[in-house]
Formats: sequence, structure tokens, C-alpha cells
Amino acid sequence: MRPRHIITTVVLALLPLLCSCSQLGWKIALVPVVPDESPPHAVSDQERRFAAALEFLRAGNAAAASGQLARVVADPPIEGLTDEALFRLSLLSLREEGNKGSIRALELLERLNNEFPRSIWTHQAAPLSVYLEGVKMLRNRQREVKTLKELNLSLSRDNRGMRQTLERLNNLDLELDQKIKR
Repeated sequence: MRPRHIITTVVLALLPLLCSCSQLGWKIALVPVVPDESPPHAVSDQERRFAAALEFLRAGNAAAASGQLARVVADPPIEGLTDEALFRLSLLSLREEGNKGSIRALELLERLNNEFPRSIWTHQAAPLSVYLEGVKMLRNRQREVKTLKELNLSLSRDNRGMRQTLERLNNLDLELDQKIKR
């Protein structure tokens, strides 16, 4: 069978269906198929919040975007939505002052990795996680160095005090020897 014959056969088979649709009106043919289960109300709220967060980001309002994203990640997790929200919120958390931002970002990325290990956002977050782990380790080492410096300073003071005490004891010993010789 040639392609023209196949196309003609298909058109002839579909023609009665098209005619019945035109008699009933095209509304029947254009009715969308709706799944039996509609998504829960919380899902639409999360999607709306996520969309609002993206709009805030486009407008340059990072604080409002963070608030909306925080609300999205606080709700029950939805794959494809919560994972992206976690990733974006972790990036926004880096702006916080001090090391609180990097600690919070790392916590969010760990949650992303635990809850959505196969997500594209988890894979994109991997280098950032490694970097933030390095920053965390560096801060811990800096804290240890600071503690060791304080201990060293304390030991130096104690050492100086002991030296002074030894000098006084030596002086007293010399005075005692001189008194005994008299």
C-alpha cells in the first residue's frame, strides 16, 4: 500500500467522527481530559507561593522571595517544586551576614540531598555543598586555632608567674643563706 492510500483510509475512517463532532458542536471535542484525582489544595498554594517567590526574585526583592520559599519548603515536600525551592533558598541564605548564612545554606542543601537524591537540583547543588563543607571545616579550624592561642597565652602567663615565683624563692634562699652565715 502506498502512503496516499494509507492517508486516504485514515481520513475516511475519521470522517464520521468529525461529522458527529460538528453536529454536536466542537465543545465536546475541546473538553479537556481531567484526571480523576485533583491535586490537593496545599499543592496549589505551594505552587502559587513558589511563583510569587520567582516574581520577587525577578523584581530584586530577595527578602520577600526568601520568605515565600521558606513557606514552600515548610509544607509537605513535592518533587519538582520543593527541591528547586530548597536550592534557591539555600542560595539566598548565603546573603545572610556572618557564618549563619552558610550554615543555613548547608542545612538546606543537606535536606535537598536527603529528600531528593535524584533531583537535578541536588546534582547542581553538589559543588556548592562541597564548598560550604570546606568553609565549615575552615571555620572550625579557625575556632580551634583561636582556642589554642588563648590556651597558649594562658600557659605563657602561668609560665611567667612560675618564673617570678622561682626568682623570689631563689632570692629568699640567698637571703636565708646569708642570715645563716652571719
